[in-house]
Amino acid sequence: MPRTKTYVSAVRACYIVFLAVVAGSLLTVMARSNLNVSRAPELVPTLLLGAIGVIAESNLGRFRGAVSISLTTIATTTALPLAGIYGALIIGICSTALLLTTDPLISRFFNSLNLALCILCSGFAYSLVGGLSPIPDVNGLQMLVRHLLLPIVIAVAVSFAVNIACLSVMIALAGGQSLGPIMSETAGASWSVYPGYAATSFIFVVLWAPAKLGALSIFPILVPLLLAQWSVSVRVRENESHLRSVETLVAAGQAGQSMLRGRSTWVDVVSAEIGLELRLSSDALQSLQFAALLHDIGLVAPAARSPGEFLNANELEWIRAHPQQGVLMLQGIDFLSDSVDAIGHHHERWDGRGYPSGLQGLQIPRLARLLAVSDTYCALIAAEADLLIGDLWPVATQALDVVQSLSGLQLDPKIVQALERAHPRVVEALSELIARDAPLAVKGVDPHLPWVSDLFADVS
Repeated sequence: MPRTKTYVSAVRACYIVFLAVVAGSLLTVMARSNLNVSRAPELVPTLLLGAIGVIAESNLGRFRGAVSISLTTIATTTALPLAGIYGALIIGICSTALLLTTDPLISRFFNSLNLALCILCSGFAYSLVGGLSPIPDVNGLQMLVRHLLLPIVIAVAVSFAVNIACLSVMIALAGGQSLGPIMSETAGASWSVYPGYAATSFIFVVLWAPAKLGALSIFPILVPLLLAQWSVSVRVRENESHLRSVETLVAAGQAGQSMLRGRSTWVDVVSAEIGLELRLSSDALQSLQFAALLHDIGLVAPAARSPGEFLNANELEWIRAHPQQGVLMLQGIDFLSDSVDAIGHHHERWDGRGYPSGLQGLQIPRLARLLAVSDTYCALIAAEADLLIGDLWPVATQALDVVQSLSGLQLDPKIVQALERAHPRVVEALSELIARDAPLAVKGVDPHLPWVSDLFADVS
């Protein structure tokens, strides 16, 4: 059954309390240890790096959710050799507690505890592998590599692992999702920037201490990083612009096809959950989103007859043509290039009896196979519009049973299995959509229902 908001809030609160206990225990152990990072924080690097952290997190909050450049991770890692672990903790706490955004209080608590755990664990790792703190006069490249570069690399790797684990567990607990796909997606979307964090922190520390530039080292380091953050923000705004363009196209298409009003959003939600179960990359998930929203853009006119009646030749041709009609409408738009194949083949069948090309099995593009499952499931639910007021679970379960019966015939068995695993989350998400905008009863033939697919398979 879908979980209530109260239950989700309680789960999140319990998890945050657990993180607080873990962080407190680690801090107690750190205070009693003789590790070299457990020392009084140095004032100048703590204040300067703390200011960088606050500014960086506030800037990052404007485009959070993308693969982004986290100056806070660089600041806290740099603080381990320059200011000690307590200095790093002060920087981390300031970066979240003084955040210049309107994030909810519970999010700030979680972000603060997550960051504190990353700092504590990376600080332990840095010290245990021989990292220097404070930094004495360094003699030679070998000492720099052995006692500064390698410890920083290990500290950043530990910070990455802890951050991914904490964040993924929070998402899995709050959303009822499987932990494995969430961790895979989160790690895959962010791992590539962490080697850069280690390199930047190392250069920052070398310029500050061995090169004796002190606070002046901020200029050759910070300016390029701020430019990198800016370039990421531009990319995020570009993606947001693409999504707005897609939504405009969807609205225009649905104006001429009222029976599918809101359906593309349903398919988008269901497809996204299946995509997470299949551990699709972030780029593939974005292409899937665009394809899900636009897959029926070729339905430019409604069918004339009601479900169950015989379709005449013109109506059959109209339905058969709509995937390729969508391709013709979208193929000149560059950012949709990876979505067009899915749109053009989302009515192919696993058994090879679909349209427009009669592709079979793995010949069908993967995103098209995924859309076919989502589309069929949503059509089955929409067909019972009169029963959708109240608990969605019975109608959704019946729809899933039908989809399972089509596995290996009309639909890809592995993608059907992914829907089965994601089904509780799917029902919860669809329930929220339906509560905001209840669907109208379907008038006319819905080309996504299984019997319509069988009709085309029989006449091919």
